[in-house]
Order: sequence, then structure tokens, then C-alpha cells
Amino acid sequence: MNDDDLDPMSIEGLDARLVNVETILPDLFDMYELRAAGGPYYWAALNHDEAVKLWDELGKFVTWLDGRYLTNLADPSYRLPECWYRHPIAVEELTALMVSHRAAYDTRSAKASSTLVDWHQRALWPTLDSLKLRAGLAGCRDRSEHRGHHAGPATFRVSDEYLGYVDVAAETA
Repeated sequence: MNDDDLDPMSIEGLDARLVNVETILPDLFDMYELRAAGGPYYWAALNHDEAVKLWDELGKFVTWLDGRYLTNLADPSYRLPECWYRHPIAVEELTALMVSHRAAYDTRSAKASSTLVDWHQRALWPTLDSLKLRAGLAGCRDRSEHRGHHAGPATFRVSDEYLGYVDVAAETA
């Protein structure tokens, strides 16, 4: 008698299932520990080859997004300028949108659900609104050329003053 012939709810069947789980778990733990924080989409943790691969995937996704949605919207202010990839906020938000799209349209799911509607309502439209408002794309889109980041306050750096504040704040928390 092999494992397939066992009643999964019998003692023997439960024992066989437990052995299978115990066999698989170490590999799952190894896979989990080897992953970078944020998974394969965390730009700061990617090596060169991984980053090139993700840029390729993101470029294809943005091309699809532009053809499927952005060129069909009545409001042209949602269009991405050709230099979208030079805007860090756009890169991060479009990466998140791409990952969310993959999860929503995962072809391995056999059950009908509202996931596709959720992707549109909770990911696509809020991301497009955010890009329109926050990513600094309007100047590039309106002028048809890339405009660098605007001069603003100094970029944040972890300084001695900051570390001193954190030390005091942590004691009073």
C-alpha cells in the first residue's frame, strides 16, 4: 500500500501527511531566508543582473499599461512622460503596481473572485492619481523633456544630531 491509497484522515494517512510536511519545511525555510527584504522587487537590495531584469519587466509593464489604459483616458494628465524611469517615485509606484497586477492576474488561481476589481479600485486608480500628483511628472509631460528634481531643502542624512535625538526619544518612549 502506498501513500496515495491511505485515507488522509486515518492515523496512517495523517502520519504520511506529517512526514511530507516535515520533508518540505526545511526547503521552505531555506527559500525564505535567502530572499532579500522586499523580495525581488526591492530595488536597493538587487544586484546588477537582478536590477536589469526588473527594469526590463517594468519597461514591458509600463508599455502595456500605457497602451491599455493611459492612452485611452480622456484626461491626458495621466499620461507618463517618456522619462518616467528617471523619476524615483514613479519607478517605485509603478513597480508596486506591476507586482500587484501580477498577483491579481495570477493564472494559477482557479476560483472566481473580486481580485481583478480590487486591483483596479485599490491599486490602479489610486496609483495613477498618486503619480499625477506626487511624482513630479507634470513638468516633463507638459514640456516633452526631462526636468531634473526641483531644488528643495537639503536631503535627509543620518547625522549626529539625529542620532542624539533618537537616543533621547527612545529613553522617553
